[in-house]
Amino acid sequence: MQTLYLVYLDRHHLGDALFLKSLAQHFAEGASGEPPCVLVHGSGEKVERTLESQGYFPERNEGVLQIEGEKQRRLVERAVRETNQEIVAALTDEVVSTVGIQGVDPNLLVRNADGEIRARNTGWVTALIKQRVLPVVSALVEEDDATTREIDAVDAVLALARAFEASFDPVACVLTTTDRPGILTANGVPEERSIDAVGNDDFSDPDAVRRLHRGDVSVLATNLQGLLGGDEPEGTRLIEP
Repeated sequence: MQTLYLVYLDRHHLGDALFLKSLAQHFAEGASGEPPCVLVHGSGEKVERTLESQGYFPERNEGVLQIEGEKQRRLVERAVRETNQEIVAALTDEVVSTVGIQGVDPNLLVRNADGEIRARNTGWVTALIKQRVLPVVSALVEEDDATTREIDAVDAVLALARAFEASFDPVACVLTTTDRPGILTANGVPEERSIDAVGNDDFSDPDAVRRLHRGDVSVLATNLQGLLGGDEPEGTRLIEP
């Protein structure tokens, strides 16, 4: 079965304009649709600066800003949507075949009664991937009260991974902080690394990486060159201790 790479974009990478340009260039330089990928993101550092400029200083809990009130909710929703548009614009500028998808369109990501995030109606996204289109999915869901809220992008990746299992072999891809395609150790870059050995300096958001690993999905640590620069992606697989 074909491997599908669900690329988790953390807020630090999202806040780096040079990274987004490099991301688009790497996709443009590779073969269209190879390897099959889906980019998944939440709110970046931009929304934090926006909130702070208006006197709000919310903390994050498992990747999600703990907001208060309708005004803050709308600011975060708008920021997530704008981030999606910025990623798509960067890719389009490099003539990458891409499409922006908000998690609420059309009810792609939903929250079950027990609070679990699920992905449904993924057939049309699968069709896009098989047509060599690069989907960019935002971590937004519509709640029972019809409001749209940000969710942890990790939960979005895990929900999509479960939904795509019928058509692909899903692998969550996390980007390292180094210029090496994998986790750098004293002995080089290993093909596998225990999740317990992952250090806080290996990733911009190591807690998110650990949450992904707990979600029962294969996790590959790499960089853009490792993901897109060769015949097939290379990096370090994160494994159980």
